[in-house]
Amino acid sequence: MRLTKNRQARLLFGVAFAAAALWPGIQTAGAQSTDVFFDYPQTMLNGPVSATVTIPVLESCRRLCSTRSGCIGFDYSSPGGLCRLFSAVVGAGDSQDHTAGARSLIPGYRPPINPPAPPAPVPEVVAVQPPPVSFSRFLNRDLTGGSIASMAAQDADQCEAICRTTGPSCRAYTYDAWNRKCFLKGETGQLLMNARATSGVISDLGAPRSSGAPVHMEYFNSKAFSGNGFRVLASPNRDACANECWNVEQCVAFGFTVSQRRCVLFDQPGEYFSSRGTDSGAKRQN
Repeated sequence: MRLTKNRQARLLFGVAFAAAALWPGIQTAGAQSTDVFFDYPQTMLNGPVSATVTIPVLESCRRLCSTRSGCIGFDYSSPGGLCRLFSAVVGAGDSQDHTAGARSLIPGYRPPINPPAPPAPVPEVVAVQPPPVSFSRFLNRDLTGGSIASMAAQDADQCEAICRTTGPSCRAYTYDAWNRKCFLKGETGQLLMNARATSGVISDLGAPRSSGAPVHMEYFNSKAFSGNGFRVLASPNRDACANECWNVEQCVAFGFTVSQRRCVLFDQPGEYFSSRGTDSGAKRQN
């Protein structure tokens, strides 16, 4: 039976309202200022999922995301009509049965089929500049010692650029990815294991010494890390999953889903988000 346009509109509104009722903390919102998405065929998104609904067609999933102020992207599974809405997009992977859309380009992933128009060419300006300062970067590592300044930053690249433009007073930095904050350092200090941190040190200063402080596991109850991890295995409980992470040098964090007895090991976890029934942990030195 063919639906009228009015009945289709009422059905789409009903789906959106049901999704908001099923997921605590998700509120319905007015339309975004733009409905433009970058399209990624045969793609599944990675990141915190804000809602999951069953919708008959791809365009209905796209419209549902466009009407939610907190929806940054979506993916749609054609076999089952499963529509997932994302509050953040941290990556993507190939999937034959999925189609995805994102409001921003997905970092580190192939271009969309509708890339943004290239910027207009500007006249070349030749200027004599000193060679840029280079940094050695250390993933999952914090730096000891106080900070000379701190400020918000979107990623480690922006934090490094801030340190570079600060001048000689900034010799190193640490970026907290979970809180999106940049800490500028006047001294390099020692390297500490910390899953949320990425640190950079001016290359000419050499690599800082690693701290000898004991490593412990920091736990996050009812939290899950974004991303797929590098290994997924079955585990009877959280402590057994934590032991799996302890026994693998590459592992800096884990997530354990109780209902599925599913243990995921991470070498660089994304931001954590609330997830009932999932407990996580990360190795850390203080």
